[in-house]
Amino acid sequence: MKSLLQFFGSLGGRSNRQADLRGQLAAISKAQAVIEFRLDGTILHANENFLNSVGYRLEELQNQHHSMLVEPSERESQQYRQFWQKLRRGEYDEGLYKRIGKHGNEIWIQATYNPIMDARGRPFKVVKYARDVTHEQRQSADFAGQIAAISKAQAVIEFDLGGHILFANHNFLAATGYTLQEIVGKHHRIFVEERQRTSEAYKRFWQQLGAGQYDSGLYRRVGKGGRELWLQASYSPILGQDQQPFKIVKYASDLTLQIQASQTLQSAVSGLSQALKESALNAQHASALVQSTASIAHKGGEVMNDVVKKMSAINDSARKIADIIGVIDGITFQTNLLALNAAVEAARAGEQGRGFAVVAGEVRNLAHRSAISAREIKTLIDDSVREINQGSGFVTNAGGTMQEMVSSMQSITGIMDTITRASHDQNAGIEQVNDAIKQLDHSRTGKRPAA
Repeated sequence: MKSLLQFFGSLGGRSNRQADLRGQLAAISKAQAVIEFRLDGTILHANENFLNSVGYRLEELQNQHHSMLVEPSERESQQYRQFWQKLRRGEYDEGLYKRIGKHGNEIWIQATYNPIMDARGRPFKVVKYARDVTHEQRQSADFAGQIAAISKAQAVIEFDLGGHILFANHNFLAATGYTLQEIVGKHHRIFVEERQRTSEAYKRFWQQLGAGQYDSGLYRRVGKGGRELWLQASYSPILGQDQQPFKIVKYASDLTLQIQASQTLQSAVSGLSQALKESALNAQHASALVQSTASIAHKGGEVMNDVVKKMSAINDSARKIADIIGVIDGITFQTNLLALNAAVEAARAGEQGRGFAVVAGEVRNLAHRSAISAREIKTLIDDSVREINQGSGFVTNAGGTMQEMVSSMQSITGIMDTITRASHDQNAGIEQVNDAIKQLDHSRTGKRPAA
């Protein structure tokens, strides 16, 4: 620093000029890190700011080469040799440089390398003015890394404040089906439905973004060829140093498949719910029909029971008639015997018993005919009793079948009631699932197709 002051002092002859130069250099030294080198790169001097940045003491740096502050891979590079050749020629250099501190720590400095000329215009040393931007650089790298990570995971597109496309990453292009050349300079409206492009809501949307207002939600968009897109996205105004927005960045996730699957599921659930409702209604109708049939069968069973009772009564009456016929047949037999005896007695009586014999013969003939009729009636009665017994058996079997039918109908009625209740329960469950899908879809997305 002393030699530098002497150099500037030799240029002027006046003390006030020297004082001015000395004051400017002191101010620079207070504000910045300063280090001086010979033209071969060996260190002459470094101020306190520089020493604090690199972690060395002055005596550890003096007469050491500048290369101790750079990475080993850089020291032997052609670019590093050309860097010092350029400075020795008196050419200025500036930029962002990566340097290595005493403990191997990474340091980033924004610096200028300034060759200092002698009175004949030839360089005799190099002064470096620097500012430690390690923190800013790490912060910038962190921001850049985060943005890169976001860009890998999400679809990203940038717009000017008027809505014209500046850039889009690979994910966004893949989602929409466009190439970058096809959309750069175009307005955002190419991604919205035609009826929305001139709507007041769409105009307000871009007015609010241009005013720096953030917007997010699920947006229905149109890709290349008119295919439907659903994007979960945020529109973020980017502010400049003056805190005024200068562009809009949109970060988005393509939820098209999920939304379409949700819509398909919702449609399927609605269809299933409707089918269950119809099934429950049919089950109710079937249950009512079965109950009606069971009632009819029950009444039929009661009628059959009455028929069985009446057939039994008829059977008893027929048996009684058969018994009476048997009595009549016995009486006829006795009458026939009496008539026969009377004829014998009339024959013994001779002429006096002839009239009585005629009457006795007629009685015997009548008794004979009565016996024949009685036997015929008995035969008919026996046939009727047999047929009544057979019919009674059929009626009894039919009555049992009707009872079994009534029991089966009652069982079917119980099953149909169970099916009806199960259908109602299933329908209630399906409606709950449908409501849950709608609520999930609404809460997850907050759909904003107009934007």
